[in-house]
Formats: sequence, structure tokens, C-alpha cells
Amino acid sequence: MKKSITLLALLLTCVCARAQTPPQLVVFVDSIPIIIAAPSPFVEVSRNLPETFAQKSRAVMGSGRLLAWFIPAQALKQSLIDATPAPPRCRTLQVQVMKDMEPVRYDAATFQKLRADTLLGCAVPQITPDDADTLFRILDLSQVTRKAGGQKILGESDLGRDSFTLCVAVSTEGSDRMGGRTIETSITCVTYVLIKDKILLLTVSSPELSPNELRNTMRLTAEWLSLLRWPAKAS
Repeated sequence: MKKSITLLALLLTCVCARAQTPPQLVVFVDSIPIIIAAPSPFVEVSRNLPETFAQKSRAVMGSGRLLAWFIPAQALKQSLIDATPAPPRCRTLQVQVMKDMEPVRYDAATFQKLRADTLLGCAVPQITPDDADTLFRILDLSQVTRKAGGQKILGESDLGRDSFTLCVAVSTEGSDRMGGRTIETSITCVTYVLIKDKILLLTVSSPELSPNELRNTMRLTAEWLSLLRWPAKAS
């Protein structure tokens, strides 16, 4: 028993230590290595929480591949203490690549065409974090909050170079540990980013639907995009 407690304490210490510096890993997209780093306090947890990572991978495998999944170090610590396969509701970061995009090489011109094609027919405003309170005052989000499976695009934003971001209100069906079912709402910022002639999808998700969380997800997305450029600048 004492040995198990010591091992858990050592593991939690390592989790906290990793949070002090941006965690990095190398992912391969069509055989091209790309360095992925995440802002503090996020840590990559595919090996720590393999069941949940496998579940998330299966959810996207029809359209693409999940490359990395990050959660706050404190959320991982709590999951290890509670011995649960999934962390508590928290902010998360995900990296994936779309199946049809992976074999394609993109440049600035083809990326701008992709952006135009993606936004074609979408009457969404260009937004900044300063617009969060106004958006929540004027938009009707009742269909998102009343039924699971709802989505509403809040706006499109430029949060970093060679990228564009769609901010989306989302509702899913959740459950508690007593067998109950609830509607869980959140905000997800989905970013298409061009790195080394490849397009990655970065997803930043919040644990609730509110103006403050819209600002948080946009801020985190901008910070993440800036950090992803750091390895290239340092070389």
C-alpha cells in the first residue's frame, strides 16, 4: 500500500513538473513530422488516459485522425486520484487531421481557397474576444441549450497567421455518476492552420457556454497558435 502511494505521488509530481514547460510531441502527417506544443497548464494525456483517448479517436476516425489531446495538469491529477478513465469537465485542446486533407500539400493560395470554400454560404460575423458580451445579448442560443446535439456558429476570427477560426456553441448529452442525463453546453473554437504545407485542425473546447468562456477559448487559441510557431523560430 505504501509503495502504491509513493508511486502515485511520484506520478503526480511528474505531471506538475511537466506543466512548468510547454509539453511537446512530434506527430506525423503524411510522413511529415510536425512539432506540437501546448500552452501551460495543458499536458498531453493520450498515454495517461488511453480509454478516453481511444474513444475520442473512434469518434473522429470516419473523417480524420486524432493526433493529440491535452487537458490541464490539475484535471489529470484529479482523474488519477479518483482512478477514473475520463477527466472531469474541463477545457481541452485537440489536434487532428482530416482524411481528405492529409495527402494534400497546401500553399498560401490553396489555403485561402480552402478558407473561402469553407465559409461560402455561411453568414457569420468576423469577431474578436471583445465582441463576446454583445454576441450573447443578440444571438438566440435556445436551440443549443434545450436539446443535445445542437450547434450554432458564433463567428469567424483571425487569431494567428496562416489560420482561420470558427467559434461554435455546442450541446451534448452528458451523464452524472448517479445515472442521470443532462444537456452539457460548451464553446468550441475550431482552427484550420497551415504548418509545413499541411493543414491541421486545432480544437479548443470550454466546459460551459458563456461570454467569458468564449473569450477564454479565443485567447487560448491565439496563445496556442503563437506557441506552435515557436519551434520554427527557435531553429
